[in-house]
Amino acid sequence: MASIHKYMDIVDWAIEQIASDVFKPKDKFLSEAALGEKFNCSRQTVRRALEVLKQQGYVTRIQGSGTYISPVLRSTRIQTAEKKVMSRTVGLISTFMDNYIFPSIIRGIESIFSSNGIALQLASTSNLISGETRALQLMLDRHLDGLIVEPTRSALPCANLDLYHTIEKRSIPLLFIDSFYPELSIPYITLDDVKAGYMATKYLISRGHRDIAGIFPHSNRQAHLRYLGYVKALTEQGIAIQDHCVFWHSRENMQQVLHSEQLLEGLMECTAVLCYNDSTAVMLIDILKQNNRQIPDDLSVVGIDNSELARISSLTSVVHPAEKLGEAAANMLLSMMDGAEGENILFPPQLIIRTSVKDVTA
Repeated sequence: MASIHKYMDIVDWAIEQIASDVFKPKDKFLSEAALGEKFNCSRQTVRRALEVLKQQGYVTRIQGSGTYISPVLRSTRIQTAEKKVMSRTVGLISTFMDNYIFPSIIRGIESIFSSNGIALQLASTSNLISGETRALQLMLDRHLDGLIVEPTRSALPCANLDLYHTIEKRSIPLLFIDSFYPELSIPYITLDDVKAGYMATKYLISRGHRDIAGIFPHSNRQAHLRYLGYVKALTEQGIAIQDHCVFWHSRENMQQVLHSEQLLEGLMECTAVLCYNDSTAVMLIDILKQNNRQIPDDLSVVGIDNSELARISSLTSVVHPAEKLGEAAANMLLSMMDGAEGENILFPPQLIIRTSVKDVTA
């Protein structure tokens, strides 16, 4: 019976050929081109199969020379037992696992993998570069069949290029979710963040707002793209960007920036604010209420993600696809494990209107 994944057909055939002495220790194995022609599959599929055979100890690969049957092979009995128990495992690296929208993303991923008999290995970076380094090293030690990564601080230069290149050299199918590193040509699945920022800002403009502030974290690529959409919407309407009303913060100084007099004074000059996400918006609303400012009477607020926080706070927000994004990522990685090329997918934004925005008359 053919395997679910094409590369496993090559693996199974190779093991059978080795077990029956068609290929003996130290023999040169078929080339990538020959295997691709024999199994009518892509070079990516062949490379993945050869990587599995190498991990299992059946072949060795010599750069510039080719693939050879390992000089010392374990007994046919042990080989057969290993073949039967060999299962597929996929890694998932996320900034966080247990709060905000991440459980929904993970739920979508797990629903697809569990129905396909795929085991899931989880790791969190805690949104730290060092955390991503540890998580990638962990996954490389696990001999995975595929890997999904939510990049950490993706607006900064990628600090783990060497580890990502190692993953690519091992022909492990790799996919980014929620963001990406532009230094790497790796497929990604995200919300269309530019359109999300544009849609939210355009909605505020349609309600009569012209003095619109923005709050964004500078280390996340999603924030830069949402800011780009914010700028695009304002520019289309001939509204000047007011630099003193755009506030950037880091993960470490977020609370300090939100509580600062500079931000509170800057917002006094505005009638509305676009927040990077719902979490930021809800924190800001609490701070404004502590300073006797009411939402939306004194300031209209829009968030992004349409999380449970938005629903509880009656916050107007752009929907993050979360669970659907997770499902799409799992399905795409499965196809990549089967030899298909990955592609970039941008989910279109949708605005959920609640009571955090009011009309402003000229």
